[in-house]
Amino acid sequence: MCNAYNVGRNVKVLQVGEILRAVPGEKGETETSLIRRTDPGPVVTGELEVKTMRWGFERPRLGTIHNSREDKLAGPMWSTAFRERRCLIPVIGFYEWSGPKGQKRTHLFTRPDGAWFWIAGIWEISQEWGPCYSMITTEANSFVASIHDRMPAVLEESEAREYLAGRKNTFAPAPESLRVADAVNPLLKRKEPPVQGELF
Repeated sequence: MCNAYNVGRNVKVLQVGEILRAVPGEKGETETSLIRRTDPGPVVTGELEVKTMRWGFERPRLGTIHNSREDKLAGPMWSTAFRERRCLIPVIGFYEWSGPKGQKRTHLFTRPDGAWFWIAGIWEISQEWGPCYSMITTEANSFVASIHDRMPAVLEESEAREYLAGRKNTFAPAPESLRVADAVNPLLKRKEPPVQGELF
């Protein structure tokens, strides 16, 4: 479930009334950067600050847990972070795969207008890795279900502040909020090494 997504190389957060919006930063860069689990990626904290964190919680005997299921958020692994440390993950597109092993198709999900969008997340501090975040996943909507039974918890702009404030606890991404296209598998060959340190 969602092992990779794209983000712009520079992002800033705008506040428009009660709406939060992720937009290209002042550098004006349009090139995207691939984020894979354990990579550093930008998130927006409850203080509306853009911070770089590592994608994935580390758990003994379980390794890196980069996605947290909506139906498990009340459990001991996630409940404290969901209650106290929510974040927003700014995304330009996320990848899913379908088909049998060795013949998998890669699908890239984006907004119909190509704009940035938010995915709900949670974060914690790791003694070894510092700040780490996890992406919340929910049951797939009718648009995604033919490819995968789960999907990231995509938020509308009007829902972003409600989520950070702890007033939104369930997720139902609208089918019309996404489009999908076939894509080259970004995990097969990386054109650049993982970004180290701060991204923004």
